[in-house]
Amino acid sequence: MRALGVDPGLSATGFGVVEGVETNFRLVAKGTVRTNPRDPLPQRLRAIFSALKVVVEEYKPRIVAVEEVFLAKNVSAGMLTAQVAGIVALLADGRDFFSFSPRQVKKFICGYGNAPKEQVLGMVEHLLGIDGLRSDHAADALALAVCALLSRR
Repeated sequence: MRALGVDPGLSATGFGVVEGVETNFRLVAKGTVRTNPRDPLPQRLRAIFSALKVVVEEYKPRIVAVEEVFLAKNVSAGMLTAQVAGIVALLADGRDFFSFSPRQVKKFICGYGNAPKEQVLGMVEHLLGIDGLRSDHAADALALAVCALLSRR
């Protein structure tokens, strides 16, 4: 079963596709969609939609997961991020759809909701059998994809 995880952001949207059976996971694809801050909002949203649509069409995930939007620090930025999360929900049409808070991701991956980001990265590397993940949007998206697969068990 394949899952697409998406870390939404207007400037940088990370995506990760993971295949999983039981507790065996394999990295299929990862990347980051970047938009130009000088472009109009509709153009930026269309670029994100188009890029993620290609990922969905190419890898055909049965599950889509997105990180929940957190509005406490910057409401304006949170509202823009929420629009990207809406795009992800639209692309999930006909598939199982999950939304996880950062704390839920940490709990699923590490067993502890206050785990540091480095520990989450290390566990994602371990679960996927890879090395060298950097802390970025794509790595966060991979963690979301693994969470979605784990939650289906």
